[in-house]
Amino acid sequence: MLLKDLYSTLPETPRRAGDLKVFGVILLLLMALALTLFWIYGTDTHHANRNSIWWTGRGRNLLPPAATDITIRQDLLDHYAIYIISEKDLNAFLDKRFARPGESLNSFSERSPANPETIGKAIGPLGWVVTENTVEYTFSASNGGAHNFYHDSKTGLTYQASAYW
Repeated sequence: MLLKDLYSTLPETPRRAGDLKVFGVILLLLMALALTLFWIYGTDTHHANRNSIWWTGRGRNLLPPAATDITIRQDLLDHYAIYIISEKDLNAFLDKRFARPGESLNSFSERSPANPETIGKAIGPLGWVVTENTVEYTFSASNGGAHNFYHDSKTGLTYQASAYW
């Protein structure tokens, strides 16, 4: 009698097959979503300039317009980039982007040399190596985001770490 009760509680085979199909479709959709998110947030992309970056304007607008040879990785609330730009163009961008309303900014006067302990070491998820010619710019946005720019003043190679909310 106990065995008969056990068999009576199991669903019939056709229903079980339908349930497995629904489960399979849901699993495939979740995997597609996960792979898409990994593709967007877990990979580095390379761009000739800022115009070819396809993701949100909020992140794209934090890169200088004159930047070239851009490698970028976007995370959920931040991004990391390595690009080439002259210090003059970088300062023009920083002066415009981070000046408080009604005030002017002279970002060149706010730069600081790289921490001597970091010279020769890789920083950030893109593995940028700090050189002896590296200067650092650090700014906060009005929304509380933090933006660090490490610029090699001789080669123009720049590493940017931007966090925004």
